[in-house]
Amino acid sequence: MNRIVIFLDNSNIFQGFRKFNIKADYEKLKILLVNNRNLQAIYLYEGIVYPITPEKQRWYNDLSSKSGYEIKASFDKITSQGVDEKKVDIGIAVDIISLGYENAYDTAVLVSGDGDFVPVVKKLKEIGKNVEVWAFRYSLANALKDELKQGNIHYFEDILSKIKIN
Repeated sequence: MNRIVIFLDNSNIFQGFRKFNIKADYEKLKILLVNNRNLQAIYLYEGIVYPITPEKQRWYNDLSSKSGYEIKASFDKITSQGVDEKKVDIGIAVDIISLGYENAYDTAVLVSGDGDFVPVVKKLKEIGKNVEVWAFRYSLANALKDELKQGNIHYFEDILSKIKIN
């Protein structure tokens, strides 16, 4: 059975959901990403700016308790340049590689089109792990696309109607 771990860069995909003007059902999203495989864990990474709104806190609690997401938050200050997203990328990179070395999964499902993950994908391939990327077409870095086989790249535009909250 193909064991998977999902690494979801929420800030990255949230911008796409906003661009397409949809609210996504993260339980439906999880089911589509798992696709009848053996889910070992699902991590949602996000830079959080204080104060956290009660709605956002409820959303995190629901994701965790009802859908099994583990929230991996980095607590950020807003600077003149906005929120520091590199902390999130570093957290994902450390977890995806360390869990790969620990043989926690056969396939890493990376939910981000960020080109910063190219070295991570290369390392995972070196250690014999399969990598699957889910991203929006407009935001998938060409370098990341070039690093993966065509069947390992999936686009949110193709499933938006299936994960949309009506």
